[in-house]
This record gives sequence, C-alpha cells and structure tokens, in this order.
Amino acid sequence: MAGSLILTGSVALSAPSPAQQQSASSRLSVPAGALESALLALGRQANLRLVYSSSLTSGKVTHGVSGQQTPQNAVAQLLAGTGLGYTFTGSNTVRIYDPSAGASSSPDGAVQLDTIDVTGGSSGGVSADLPYETRGSTSVITAEDLNRFPGLTSGAILQGTPGVISGSSNNGAAIDPNIRGLQGMNRVATTIDGSQQATSTYRGYSGVDSRTYVDPDLIGGVTITKGPDGGASGAIGGTVAMQTLGVSDILKDGDTYGVRVKGGLNTNSLSPSIGATAADYGEGKIAGNGSVAVASRQDNVDIVAAFVRRKTGNYFSGTEGDLTSLDYNGQQKKLSNYGYGQQVYNTSEDVTSGLLKATVRPADGHELQFGYLYYGNDFGEVSPSVISSGNNVTWQLPLSSVKLNQFTTRYRYKPADDDLVDFRANAYASNTDERNVYALLSSTGVLEQQARNFGVDIENTSRLSLAELPLSLRYGGTYALEMARPTSNVDAVQAWALAPNADREIATAFAKAKLEPLPWLALETGVEFLTYDTTFKGSTTYNYTGPAYTGYTGQGVSPSAGVTVTPLPGWQLFGQYSTGIRPPSLRETSFIRGDAMFNPDVKAEEASNFEVGTNILKNSIFLEGDKARLKLAYFDNTTNDYIGREFYNWSYMRLFNYDHVRFQGVELSGGYSSKLGFLDFGFNYYTDFEACLKNGTCMNYTKQADYLANQMPPKWSTSVKAGVHFWDERATIGGRVTYMSQRLAPLVPDSSYFWTTKVWAPYTVVDLFAQVKLNDSVTVDVGVQNLFDAYYVDALNNTDMPAPGRVISASLTAKLGSSEPLPWVFGDGPDGDPGMPWTGFYLGAHLGYGYGTTKGTTTAADGTVTTNATQESADQDLANILGGAQVGYNYQFGNGIVLGVEADFSRTPMADYREVISTEAEILTTRKMLQSRTDYTFDWLSTLRARAGYAFDNLFVYGTGGVAFLKETEERMQYRSNIASSSYPAGYYTETFFSEKADNVRTGFTVGAGAEYAFSRNWSLKGEYLFADFGAEDFIFDEARAGVTQTYSVTTRCSASNYTPPCRGQRENITTTYPGSSDTVNGRKASNDADLHMVKIGLNYRF
Repeated sequence: MAGSLILTGSVALSAPSPAQQQSASSRLSVPAGALESALLALGRQANLRLVYSSSLTSGKVTHGVSGQQTPQNAVAQLLAGTGLGYTFTGSNTVRIYDPSAGASSSPDGAVQLDTIDVTGGSSGGVSADLPYETRGSTSVITAEDLNRFPGLTSGAILQGTPGVISGSSNNGAAIDPNIRGLQGMNRVATTIDGSQQATSTYRGYSGVDSRTYVDPDLIGGVTITKGPDGGASGAIGGTVAMQTLGVSDILKDGDTYGVRVKGGLNTNSLSPSIGATAADYGEGKIAGNGSVAVASRQDNVDIVAAFVRRKTGNYFSGTEGDLTSLDYNGQQKKLSNYGYGQQVYNTSEDVTSGLLKATVRPADGHELQFGYLYYGNDFGEVSPSVISSGNNVTWQLPLSSVKLNQFTTRYRYKPADDDLVDFRANAYASNTDERNVYALLSSTGVLEQQARNFGVDIENTSRLSLAELPLSLRYGGTYALEMARPTSNVDAVQAWALAPNADREIATAFAKAKLEPLPWLALETGVEFLTYDTTFKGSTTYNYTGPAYTGYTGQGVSPSAGVTVTPLPGWQLFGQYSTGIRPPSLRETSFIRGDAMFNPDVKAEEASNFEVGTNILKNSIFLEGDKARLKLAYFDNTTNDYIGREFYNWSYMRLFNYDHVRFQGVELSGGYSSKLGFLDFGFNYYTDFEACLKNGTCMNYTKQADYLANQMPPKWSTSVKAGVHFWDERATIGGRVTYMSQRLAPLVPDSSYFWTTKVWAPYTVVDLFAQVKLNDSVTVDVGVQNLFDAYYVDALNNTDMPAPGRVISASLTAKLGSSEPLPWVFGDGPDGDPGMPWTGFYLGAHLGYGYGTTKGTTTAADGTVTTNATQESADQDLANILGGAQVGYNYQFGNGIVLGVEADFSRTPMADYREVISTEAEILTTRKMLQSRTDYTFDWLSTLRARAGYAFDNLFVYGTGGVAFLKETEERMQYRSNIASSSYPAGYYTETFFSEKADNVRTGFTVGAGAEYAFSRNWSLKGEYLFADFGAEDFIFDEARAGVTQTYSVTTRCSASNYTPPCRGQRENITTTYPGSSDTVNGRKASNDADLHMVKIGLNYRF
C-alpha cells in the first residue's frame, strides 16, 4: 500500500544550516541492491531523515555507496539512474520525489536525476527485503500483511512466518511465540517499541502460558530474529520486535497532519452468555471494530495518537475435516468436545486500546521519542483440563480481564561530523494487571496478579578504519528488572494455581565488531557478559517441608561469530555461531504449586546455535522492476541445561536440568513480485529433535509432566501467499494457504498422572483477500478466513479447543489530511516580543516515575487498640510509572525572570498490599493463613502550582510549589476459617469472607524544581522533580471482624452419674455454643499519612 515513509536514521536535530549538514561527511557502507533497503541503511548511517512515498522506491535498484561521503553526495549516488529527484528541506531532512509527476511536485532547489521507467508495488512499516539482506534468520511482517490477513486474535499476527507459531492462539487473548521449538519462560522476548511486558499464567495440567498482550490495530510492522542475537537479554530463542504506528502509517505522502479513520465488520461472532452449558449450533452474528488515529509531521516534532475499539464474541467451529486423531496408543481420540459448527465458549474479546507517541528533534544530531500504550481487554479463557476431550464439559465462564500501561523513552545522538559516535539510550516501564478466571469441573475462581517490567539499554556504534579497512564497533549494556506479584490471596485448597511471586534482575555488557577486509567479505564477532539474580518474594501457604525457596544467582559469558560472503551482487553466503544465557524465570523461581518442591540446584540455560545459509535478492529479472527473493538456512540449535519439569519419585513436581535439548532443521522462504502480482512462501522442516538427560539417556519424545510436551512444534509447516494486481495496482486479489503437519516429537506414556499432552491432526487452511483503492484517500479491504470452513485444532494449542470456522471480514480506511498549517495548533503562534519567548499559554503531556509511602496506625473502629487491628497498621512503599497532562501560563520580564502558574493531572497506578497472618490458632499460623489483606492504591494526583525562574535564552530553569490533591483507595479483604468444630475449632485454612473499600482525596502541598528547553518557537521539552506531602486521613471499614474463627456448637449427652461440666448429674442433652471471632464486628479505622516523590519528563506546545 503506497504511503508516505519517513526514515529517521538517528536522533536528527536541526543543524545550523542545511549547507553545513550537507558538507559534513561520514564513512558509509551501503551495498548495491534494492533502493528501499539502501535508503534504510543510509538513514541509519548518515543521520538522515528521508521522506518519500513508498510507491516511488519499490522495485528500484541502486549501485550503493561507500567510503567517506557527504550526505548530498550519498543521496545523489544512491538515486543515480532511478529517475527520482531529491531536495534537502532541512538540516538533515531529505524529500525524495518523482519529477515526472509534474512541475508542481518538484520543490525549489531540487536535483533531478536520469530517468528509468521502473514502477512497482508497495511496502509496509518494515522492509520486506530485510530478511534477504541479513546474515542469519530474520523474518518480517509488514503493515500490508497485517491488513490483508487481520485474524480474530492477536496470535494470528504470526501465522505464515516460517519457524514461528503462537501457542494457545485462541485461548487467552495473548500471544506466546514459539521460535524453532523454544517457547515460554522468557526464552522468546516479545517487545513493543522496545518494551517487554510478558506475564506468566498457570494453565493447570497443561503447563503455563507466557503472555504478551497487544492490539494488532496499533502495530505498524514486526521484525522477528531467530536465536539469541536479537537484542533482548536472556531471550535465547529469539525476539519478536513489534513497532507501533508511526506518522507514515497515518498520513498520505506530502501531508504534514491528518487523520486515519478505519471501520470494520466480521462474521462468526456471538456475545457470550455467562453460565451457558448447552451445545449451541448455528451461525454467528456480525461484530464490529473501529479506530481513529491522528498524526502531525513537522521539522522538529512528530506526533501520533490512536484509539481502537474492537469487540468479537464467541466463534463457531468449522464443519469440514476430521474430529479425531491418533493418540500415543494408536487409538482414535477426539480432538475436542466441541463438534462441527458448534459455538466455542470462552473465545470472546472486548478490546479498548490507545497509543500516544511524540518524537522531538531538539538540536543537531539529537532525537528523543516518548511513547505511551494502553491496552484493556475483557476476554474469555478456560482452564485446559476443564474441557479436555473426553470429560464432556463445555461451559461459558465469567470473563477474565487485563489492563496494560506501557511507557517508553528512546534517545539517539549521531553528530553529522563524527563517525565514532552513534549513541542510543532506551528505557521502558510497563505495568500489567490481570484478573484470570480459572475453573474446576464444577466451580470457578479468580486469580489476580500484577507484572511490572523496567529496563534500560545504552549502546554506541563507532565506525572507523583499520589499515584502511571499514570497521564498526558496537558496545554497550542493558539492565532489566521484572517483578510479579499476586494481588489477591489464593486459598490453600487452590494452591495448585498460585501466581508467580518473585523478582528477576538481569544486567549485561557487550561488544561486537564487524570488519570488511574485502568488498565481498564481512567478518563479525562479539561477546556478552550477563549476570542475574532472582528472588522469591512469596510464602508457601501449605505444609511445605522441602528446601527453602532461595532464588537463583549466576553469571556467564556468551561469544558469537559470523561471516558473510557476497560472490555476486544480490547473492550472499553466510554462517554464524551464537550463544546465549537464559536465567530461571519468575515462574521457575516461585514454582510453589501445592505439590511442588524447590530445586536449588537448577542452572541457567545456555544456548549454542549454529546456522549456515544463503540469501538471494535480484531485481528486473523477467520484467522491469520485478523482484525475486530467496533465503535457505540450516540451523542446529542446542540448549544446554534446558530447564524441564518432572514428576519426581512419584511424589511431587520439581524443576530439573536436561543435559541438552536440540532442534535441527531447514528453513526456506522467498518470493517474486512485479507490477502484475506477487508470490511469497515460507517452509520449515525439523530434521531432528532430541532431549538428553544428565545420565546420558537421550529421547526423541517428550516427558508428559514436562512443559516441553505442549511446546513441541509441527514436524513441518508451510505457507504460500499469492496475489494479482489490477487497474494499475489499485486493486489486488489474493490468498494464503497454510499447512501444519503432526507434532515433531511422538507421544509416549510415562509415570505422570493427569498430565495431558495436547494433540492435533495435520490441517490445511485457505484464506482470501481483496483490496481496492477507491482513490488516494479511501481503501476497501475484504477477506475470508478459513474459506473451506475447516474443522481443526491449532498446532501448539494447550486446550482441546477448535479454531474458528469461516470468517468474512470487511473494512474501510480513510486517510484525510493536508500540508497547509493549522493556525494556533501546528502553525506558528501569534507575533510577540522576540526577547520574551516564554510568555504565553502552553499545553502538554508528561510521563515519569513515582515513589510514595503511606504509614499510620490501625485500630478498631471506635479507636480501641487491639492486637489484630494493630497488625494491620500501614507501612507501605508504592511505586510505578505515571503519566498525564498539564496546562499553564508564563510571563517573562525583560530581565529574564519568568513567573507562571501550572495545573496538571497524572494517573498514578501505584499499589502495594499488606497481608496479616492469623495468630488465633497454631494450625493457622503454621500454615500462614491470612486474617486480612489490605490493598493500597494511589489512583491519581493533581497539582496547582506557581513557577518562578530565570530564562537563559531557550533554557528556562525554575522552582515550583503549590497545592496537591491525591486520590487514594484502600480495599480490605476479611478472611474466615473454612470450618469450625470441636476437632478443628479454628478450621484448617482461611478463605475469603468479604471485602470493603474506602477512598479519600487527600490535600497537601508540593514543591520541586525543573528545567524546560525550547527547541522551536512552539515546542519545548521539560524535566521536573516534585515532592508532595499529605497529612493523615482516616479510612473506615465498618464491617471488619475481630478475628477469623467461626462460631460452632457442641452437644453433650449427659447421664445421671455424670457431673463433669457441663453435665449436672441428670440425663439431658446440653448444647454449648463457642462464639467465633469472625462474628464479632468491631470495624477498623486506619489513620495514615502519605508522601510522594516524582520525576517527570514532558513535552509542551506553547501558543
């Protein structure tokens, strides 16, 4: 799909003048080949921002450019012979255009090049040529692919990618990528704009899911790296790197601001009816989805904002295909309890998501990007054991839910005249709150958990010469912190379903070098040092007698090497050896099932991968502007000390280390495209699999109790996409065929009980699509997924749940925009005194990090001090990311003093909790049974402040102070013993009784300081520290109980000779009642103060 494309090769800042930027030279190495890929490389290496229509470059080739070059010479050499022109519109901004489109399209000062009549198709947000120019195995999913095959679930994003499958695609509303057999426990990292947010959800006998939640409608492209060299520490299987929408996804070519509106419909959807159990056959109804996105592209600022709503109900299964498959005994076994054309319960989704990104270029060579992503979903899911084939149970559970908040900051500095500096620094913070509904055969429960991820990475690339040979050095380090906590108690009877409760820290330092001793030879080598520490943060809520949960600590070194040979232009031969270390995950650190035993001897996994292959990328073979691509690779991926799970000594579950697990195979991908149409294909075949124990025993099958059993990919898989263009490529019709074979490793019985390995029958799925561009602004897409209504169960499913039957979808996308400035919004503000640039109103947004405390004393509601109430006194630390908006006014005096006032509002999802163990009975204390749990949340903060400072031209330094308002919510959960009798007066565990909620808006003061830098007339960047202090507030819980025990009665049968109390020497029955403390209502009064520290970064638009 043709669109406007911006390539930002660095943090591009406005140079003193375009002439200075164009005269500064840098060392370049851009090989001959596809023009589209060459421009990508030039943007990165030369710190250029290239703006052009993607339709201009598709199918065109270049002779490349190398050596010490000025930006103008480099652009001219790359575009020589393409018929395209260019002009520098800013210090480092280059607009590329087609002179043949008319005189009006040629800007002043433009340079026209020789014309060749070459036209082509389109490209998405990532280059489709990237895998065929990269040593090793890389795959991309373009925006065009996402539009053609939208899918019902986020897992459908990965369909058709060789060697990559999403596990549990239709159960749980998330993606759990499997890359070449490695899956789960952070073996594969899924990043969104560089941020990780994977969570771990227990799935009963079928293992665990590693979930990443993402809305496909906010994604502009995906790059998949296979192996430990993908840039995410500890991800030895690979990295799925997703890019959110950019300005080029929203705006048409030439527009500087605009809006994209998209609406769609799909069939095969039925709203869930909670509690439904009867088999339901028929056809679904129509569901809708819609999104709106706005964008602005200026010399110094790019802004994107998007909002998405999508609602799909339960789908119906297909009606064609086998209902059974062979089990490990060679007997026919049902694939699922769901039959042909039946409503598949617990598959609905109700998604609300949003995106806000701002990229600023405040000075020469600098670029800074801020991003915020929100994702919320109320979705259906089901425990695999509940609907495992054969138990004849299918029912609609209450919906689970997830809320995700993610902040990212990305910075780059690339001076135009210094090849030794290409510096990048990225930071992210994400917070994922899950409420997962799980089910036993006759009841449901809820698990609430929170995952927080923080990370930072820095690196620099230096390009220089070694004996006049091009040499690049890339070096840096990373730090990542993961924290997972249950946010609601799980009763002892549910100990098998506990959420992870641990911290994991990983730090790395790395260095990589690339030397090009000959024009056709490139040598690469590198080393990474990794250190890690995992800490168990929970407690066992049952009688546990095994080794203490101590966590894991370690470090190691991972070398890598590679070679690339280019015998002819467009043909590469490559080989690489890469290694990596995966520390134990949060789930493995806190493996506290009721029947689990901690293994302190577990080691980190160490990957050792070898790969050889070839790339071919040729243009204009049969027709002018056509393109042929091919990648063939053989891989041998070995994971030493692979962490598995076993049923140990027929008594309990524990983790252990294999000697190694190995996957070997062949991967083939490629395609051909021209102005007439396209053909793309991907093929993956595993030649061997083995899992070897420490005692030397090797298996070509999986142990049923091991998580690996349900992570075994198909023996081979293939996908073919083809399409035909019409009407000068304004219409395209095509389709996709996907085939999945049987699982790679066979099934065998072992000593495990109840553990079930999921199976599927080989299946083929056919999808169709059609796209028509009604004009430059409006596009219509129509698709049919599962054209032949096939009945099948997905590969790598962890649940006996069939995939959707036939789905027909349609969408309309309209892009509306202009390049004419909007006064007071994107244009210049009103004229004012040039010596007083800070005077005026402003509006902006901010993000940051907050740390707060709340401390106090808790008594009974009437103020009486009791032991149980005192134990509940708050002493909490709360911390999390925050974000919001601000508005204000400044007035600058002639002497440089600036006075102003500002009001702001921030969402502050900071939370902590306090659990109090019951001390009423030894059995409850020993088992660590809860008396109460109180959750503390800072919901939002708003301030009204004065600002006073001094302006040093474009820099404003200030102090600030004023009034602050904080919304705090406290929720108290009361527990009660499960039973009461003479044998167990306090029962033997506690369970949830009821909960109460109290909230207050605190009033206090705030002080702080900050600095704001104006990098253009209207835009400024600010950094600020604030401290807020709040006095004591009372939180009242009227129904709180004195304790947890229940009332019970004992009836004594007395005889005439029995004088032992309560008997009185006569025949009678005497009933004695023993009151329980949980029947005594004494309430709670929590009197707590609070304070808050905040560091914020913001962007202001000054009117």
